[in-house]
Amino acid sequence: DNHAFAKEVWAVQEDGDMGGGMALTQNQLIYTTTQGEVKAVNAETGLQQWSYKTNGKVYSTPTVCDDIVWVSSTDKNLYGLQLENGKPKFSLSHERSIVASPVCDQNLVIVLGTDGKATAWNSINGQHVWEFDSINNFTVTRPQIKDGIVFFGSWGNEFYALDTATGNLKWKWNNGHTNRMLSPAQVVPVITHNKIFLASPDRYMTVLDEETGEVIWRYNDPENKVRESIGVSEDGNTVYAKTMDGVILAIDATINERKINWTSSGEDMGYELTPTPVVEKNGVVYAPTDKGLIYAYSAADGSFLWKYRIATGLINMILPTDSNELYVSSMDGMLMKLQVTPL
Repeated sequence: DNHAFAKEVWAVQEDGDMGGGMALTQNQLIYTTTQGEVKAVNAETGLQQWSYKTNGKVYSTPTVCDDIVWVSSTDKNLYGLQLENGKPKFSLSHERSIVASPVCDQNLVIVLGTDGKATAWNSINGQHVWEFDSINNFTVTRPQIKDGIVFFGSWGNEFYALDTATGNLKWKWNNGHTNRMLSPAQVVPVITHNKIFLASPDRYMTVLDEETGEVIWRYNDPENKVRESIGVSEDGNTVYAKTMDGVILAIDATINERKINWTSSGEDMGYELTPTPVVEKNGVVYAPTDKGLIYAYSAADGSFLWKYRIATGLINMILPTDSNELYVSSMDGMLMKLQVTPL
């Protein structure tokens, strides 16, 4: 591995696995473990500041809204913890286990269940606001919110747009498959230029109209098989997709047809299945792998820059900052901060 471009600042090795990503706020890094813990460390030093244990396993990525850390657990609860000390302010019960990640919009916190329901609570007082009970099969994703609409896919071959204020269905799209394993369920949707970009285990990239859910284009490229791991450039003009052969495609997001601006060159990642999003920061595209490595490519032309080993397990999240820092977590319980050399 070429380490001339990246340097470890600190690392935390958890006893158990980590199944979700992280949230960075006010010099605190919040993360979760499959042992049911929610933890906060000092982002500068990696030293633990607080820990809270739920009664189930946690696979969700925490989100912070108004100094409350929201995290869902398989113990059927959505927890709202105080950012300062991790003490619970809310414990909102659900009918079944929750593995999807909560999201906030205005004064609402929304969570998707394993019971075909999406539920919203008031994030100030914890009161139940609405429920949408027509999701086909269960949900595991990190939903995305834009302009008062929450977007997410399910393991029922469907993708949904709900009004965050009311829970009313704006539209839904069905991919036409009967096998649920081909669903757009694991992908974190990319929303840019009034379009929603998805990649699924059926090897299709699908682009939907943000307003109507109509298909703008949908393509299965036998030479470049995409699968769930996508991301967007900082300027919103490029969508990145990681192929199953470990190559990055840079796709023009500004037009309503499929156009590849570049395909990554130099070292590829090999056979790849991790659904974790690709991210771009300061001219570098960072790609996760299922082998504990992160890869860096030039955002200008896709040329390989460097790779760095975090662990041996699947990379859950790559979280870059404006200060050329990366926070990275892996499924085998490694949390690491890197300082990277700018281009």
